[in-house]
Amino acid sequence: MIWHIIKLSVGVEDVEHLARIQESRLKNEGVLAHITRNTPKRADQLLKGGSIYWVIKRFIRVRQQILDLDLDAVRDDGRPACALILDPHLQRTELRASR
Repeated sequence: MIWHIIKLSVGVEDVEHLARIQESRLKNEGVLAHITRNTPKRADQLLKGGSIYWVIKRFIRVRQQILDLDLDAVRDDGRPACALILDPHLQRTELRASR
């Protein structure tokens, strides 16, 4: 079974804004990753084709495929984290309201 994640994209105005932010991160860091505090419990199912669905301005607007997990990631404050390695391609979705 494939598993997906829904995440709020705080401070992002629209899909184009998210694309610009991620393009900058990819250029500066060489990899596109979303850092989370916790390792997903169903990591094996995420890696079988799972995606992250981004909520922007109260609607799910776009998705990105999760390519890999970096279980040895570290947050800015030095605490351990998990990094979701993302495909740079943003695929628009049908608008769906989300809280």
